[in-house]
Amino acid sequence: MMMLPSQKRVGRLLISILLLSTLSLVSSSYFDDKVDKNKNEEAINAYLTKGNNALGSGNLHSAGRSYEACLRMDPDQRYCLINYASVLVDLNAEESDESMKQQRTKKAQDMLTRVLALHPKDGDAAFNLALLLQDSSNSEEVTREAARLYQVAVQAADTDGEERWDALANMAAAKQEIGEFMGEYGAIRAYERVIVMLEEMVQDKEAYLTQNGNNFENEQYQYLEAELRALNEYLSTLYYGYGTVLSELSNSDCKALQSEDSLLIDWVEPFVQGSGTEKEHETDEASANHVCKMNAINALRLAIDLNSKNVVAEHMLDALTEGDVGKGRASNEFVSALFDDFAETFDAKLEALGYKVPGLVGDAAKELLLSSGQSSYRSALDAGCGTGLAGRHLRPLVVGSLVGIDLSKKMLDLAAQCTLSKGCGLRDEEAASAAKEDNKPLYDHLASLDLETTTLKEVGAEVGFDIIAAADVFVYFGDLQKLLSNFAKLSDSSGPHGAFLIFSCERIEEEENSKWKLQKSGRYAHSKSYVVNTAANAGYKLVAYDEITPRYEKGEPVKGHLFRFSLGKDQDAKDEL
Repeated sequence: MMMLPSQKRVGRLLISILLLSTLSLVSSSYFDDKVDKNKNEEAINAYLTKGNNALGSGNLHSAGRSYEACLRMDPDQRYCLINYASVLVDLNAEESDESMKQQRTKKAQDMLTRVLALHPKDGDAAFNLALLLQDSSNSEEVTREAARLYQVAVQAADTDGEERWDALANMAAAKQEIGEFMGEYGAIRAYERVIVMLEEMVQDKEAYLTQNGNNFENEQYQYLEAELRALNEYLSTLYYGYGTVLSELSNSDCKALQSEDSLLIDWVEPFVQGSGTEKEHETDEASANHVCKMNAINALRLAIDLNSKNVVAEHMLDALTEGDVGKGRASNEFVSALFDDFAETFDAKLEALGYKVPGLVGDAAKELLLSSGQSSYRSALDAGCGTGLAGRHLRPLVVGSLVGIDLSKKMLDLAAQCTLSKGCGLRDEEAASAAKEDNKPLYDHLASLDLETTTLKEVGAEVGFDIIAAADVFVYFGDLQKLLSNFAKLSDSSGPHGAFLIFSCERIEEEENSKWKLQKSGRYAHSKSYVVNTAANAGYKLVAYDEITPRYEKGEPVKGHLFRFSLGKDQDAKDEL
């Protein structure tokens, strides 16, 4: 990530879109002619200037004392409130006491909220409060409020004739997340504006290096080159966001874009205009959608050109350009990058989407256990375990080893923090109501491995697993043959009950030659017949099947399946399920 000019903290990723997280500061020169002259102007100015000087030199505690003195004289002094809030946040960066961190964050939020109550159009307060809110919660309600606050910051900059590209970038990401794509302050326009601004910055920096490169010492030149690379990587992330928004637009929204003054879209396709018949209108909208798609593809290609390591953009480009089938699976680099970025917000985001798969997998595992007459599984593999949401449901059913595998090391780090009495989907109130605290780890073994090639030796198992469960993992695989064959190798089918396999995937309807489809979302969907036939080739027999709704997207149910298979057990396949 890049450092913002004259500011302190590094940006972070939100659902794979860059979200700048550097608080705005107000300089003493900015307020010189604006301080309330009825409130000891000279003393207030002195405290604010002293605080700003201390903050500039990195003396946070001294800066905080100066701002406190300023606020004792005038509790509503907006610039002391804004900068003191920034000091409190910066102090948290070196604080280990979580209680103290929460107190400071709450105090900073209260200060910024006070500023906005007195000055509703203060862009700095709005921007900083939006960052703090998003750091404290990932709920849709908070994201929506943050988007509104970023818009306040952008509008304040527009009024002052300034270019606030940090606020534009954050607003674009937040607006995209809540589905507000269109309009003057929608995600599309925000992405276009910030991309144009950064393109100009890159051009200026390239010209500066070209003209003056011979005058720099080697170390200084390398530093400027690193800044340029960081700008291009940031641009890559913005082009990725812009491309994904364009790919999600409806036909009617694409048609509406035609009448707007787009900064980046090239309307080169012929449109049917004139009589306005229903057929011509549909053709017109379809043609506009095609242009949106072509521009989305171009944006994703630019994202990859600017940063060859942007594997998320690369995968989404595959989803848009390789037809219904696409490659046989998502790359390990894509899955790892996606979920490393997503790890901290994963559980909260899925809860907001009504995500049900871990519970459905747990219920299915329990039903299979009861139907086989067993009291528990000897061992279980949570394939693609993520943060441990499915493992929480599997653990009570497993008397022996519970192993979790995932490509994302950050997901595994979170799963490793889970115990029998906390974490991994267990709510705080549920943990508090437990009879006693049990700090035994939820998983016996966790490993970052490729599911298609994992061996028993790599997970420390001498014999295969009684049950393998994969909750929403198959959405990153198209061709399932290699995956299912390896699952069979990892299973112990020699016992009287054989071994079981449970997994979910997204569903496409049965069509001629239908197997799988790489969707615009970047996830694969499979037909039931393809899954059943491929599993049979690996030795599995279908035990039970349900059509499910794994989650909701934009308020619409996602089509899914839940499969239960047996391996090695003398049981007829249920072809009619």
